[in-house]
Amino acid sequence: MSNKTTKTPKKNLSAIEWPTAHFTINDVGQKYPDIINITLRFRVKKALEAHDIVTIGKIKPAIGRPRLVFAKANPTKEILEAATASGVLPFEDAGTKAVKTVIPVAAIPATPVAAAVTVVKS
Repeated sequence: MSNKTTKTPKKNLSAIEWPTAHFTINDVGQKYPDIINITLRFRVKKALEAHDIVTIGKIKPAIGRPRLVFAKANPTKEILEAATASGVLPFEDAGTKAVKTVIPVAAIPATPVAAAVTVVKS
């Protein structure tokens, strides 16, 4: 009789392909059923910090907490309109209760900045 247990090897799921449309954590969880919920939430947090994805709004269910809705970084106007049409609510400003319509996007200057070099003779 043997008391040894066999270990199942871990699956390396280091790269997650984020959907091109708006999505929630549950949507990504259905695409990757092998990832447990806390690992998936950690990957979403790291992707938010790395600016790979952005939070575009929330969905308020009848009962329970609102679910956050995400999109890939620099979402297009079509993605935002499709999210709004499907019931995604934009965030409200806490102080004024005004609806925020600005989504953070990357700022790209129109003209490249050239470095100026000054020659100094001693």
